[in-house]
Amino acid sequence: MKLRFTLLAPLPLLLTFATVASAQLDPNAPPPIKMGLWQSEVTITDAANAASPMARSMGNHTTVTQGCLTPDSWKKDIQGMQNRQRQTDCNTANFEQDAHHVAFDVKCAGQGGYASDGHFEMLIDDPENGHGHVDMKMSGPAFPDGMTMHMTMKTKFLSSDCGDVKPGQGKTIRQ
Repeated sequence: MKLRFTLLAPLPLLLTFATVASAQLDPNAPPPIKMGLWQSEVTITDAANAASPMARSMGNHTTVTQGCLTPDSWKKDIQGMQNRQRQTDCNTANFEQDAHHVAFDVKCAGQGGYASDGHFEMLIDDPENGHGHVDMKMSGPAFPDGMTMHMTMKTKFLSSDCGDVKPGQGKTIRQ
């Protein structure tokens, strides 16, 4: 489960997740933000049931990543998320969307006895900044009494030049 949340850290993947969930957006059109190098800070807090080793490993930490967003990487991220969604047992509902806001609920019945329910909200503040949050309730063998997690995200545009960060790949700055 930790890997799943780590993958959401880069802005392109966060925005892709929001876009895939919302059928009203054109998946081939990049979001109304600048293309280039973005930095995302994801903080996971409020992990209930800290007695569980998995809960302790997931809770109360911040990860900073950088990702390179291009129109091409946007399209590839959309296609990848659509493929992953078809391969998992996840459903989305309660969409709210406008040009700068996407919110939805997600429910997954995962492999190995894991399940999760959550609410996702992402706001694009302006072409260079965004923020959002995810609230998840999970259950599974590693936390049989369940676990609740709150994740906050902040993203900011750094440069139109991605430097050594290749489109479609992320770079961890701090874990």
